[in-house]
Amino acid sequence: MMRARPDPDSSMRPFLAALLVGLAASPAWSQQRPAAPAPAATPERTSATYGDWVMRCETRTAPATGRGCELLQSLQDQRGQPVAQFALGRIQREDPTRLVVLIPSNITVAVPMRLNLGDNSQSIPVTLKACGPRGCVADTELSAALLTRMRARETRGQLEYRDALNAEVALPFSTRGLGQALDALGREGF
Repeated sequence: MMRARPDPDSSMRPFLAALLVGLAASPAWSQQRPAAPAPAATPERTSATYGDWVMRCETRTAPATGRGCELLQSLQDQRGQPVAQFALGRIQREDPTRLVVLIPSNITVAVPMRLNLGDNSQSIPVTLKACGPRGCVADTELSAALLTRMRARETRGQLEYRDALNAEVALPFSTRGLGQALDALGREGF
């Protein structure tokens, strides 16, 4: 005759059940689990360097919404202090490409500024827009033909103007990496 052997775990079952109920009721187990992290969003700002140019893209809210990108080049003096900044881009995809320059405010407005690409061609007029405590802003529209000329340059161009003492000033800018930067800008839709 077979005798049923008692289950060795049967005497432990009430104890295990009470332990699980006690743990479930404890503060450590009853706390809410942290929410799963949200999926990574597109970064608000990104940048990439192409030679002497930096492409900066950011999510904009005004005047145009969506992602906007521009190319930047900063000039610094021997002490590392900013002297001027060149920005190339457009506000909306259908707008013409513009070169915007921020320069020191000690300029003579009677003599027009010009952009010289150093290729023995006619210089490009640059229009002064406004001056303030941080400097003056000037810009010019860049046609497709002019962008092609700038891409082909292997040397420096310069922004030429006269300072407040009527001395000629030539701020150099580099075209090194400009072709790759313009290609990247195009891939972003600008």
